[in-house]
Amino acid sequence: MLEFRRSLPAYKERDALLKAIAENQVVVVSGETGCGKTTQLPQYILESEIEAARGATCSIICTQPRKISAISVSERVAAERGENPGESVGYKVRLEGIKGRDTRLLFCTTGILLRRLLVDRDLNGVSHVIVDEIHERGMNEDFLLIVLKDLLPRRPDLRLILMSATLNAELFSNYFSGAPTFHIPVSL
Repeated sequence: MLEFRRSLPAYKERDALLKAIAENQVVVVSGETGCGKTTQLPQYILESEIEAARGATCSIICTQPRKISAISVSERVAAERGENPGESVGYKVRLEGIKGRDTRLLFCTTGILLRRLLVDRDLNGVSHVIVDEIHERGMNEDFLLIVLKDLLPRRPDLRLILMSATLNAELFSNYFSGAPTFHIPVSL
């Protein structure tokens, strides 16, 4: 499985991506379908935090636009890590979830994150928020971006990563005050 992970285009960009995330509160990432951004980038962040002895305080939330995506991506990532869902990787969707005491990477729907923000406006304890498939714009996604933009000044330690396969990166970069954009190229 490690060999497969290293074969993905995202692996070649791992260090540059992690550096951009460490140095900027918001990063906009684009890359073609299959480059590894959805499955690999959250793992790179988690692995980097563990290597830096911050694994116990790391809490990554990765939104997916649909319930089936959140479940299937969490299962895929758990399998790549040689774990069962609910160990370091879990998911939470409407009326269902698998999450354990040691879960550090949680895949959820946009609606689940919005509901959490209703009771925890500052996302206390969350270190990274990844909003995947940001191009699938709808009322929930647009509202989430407004709420997160409002949250960032109160949480300078929070990192926000916006990802999409097809993305008008400049539009989102401009909305977040010129956040850096990063493209994962796919080699042919």
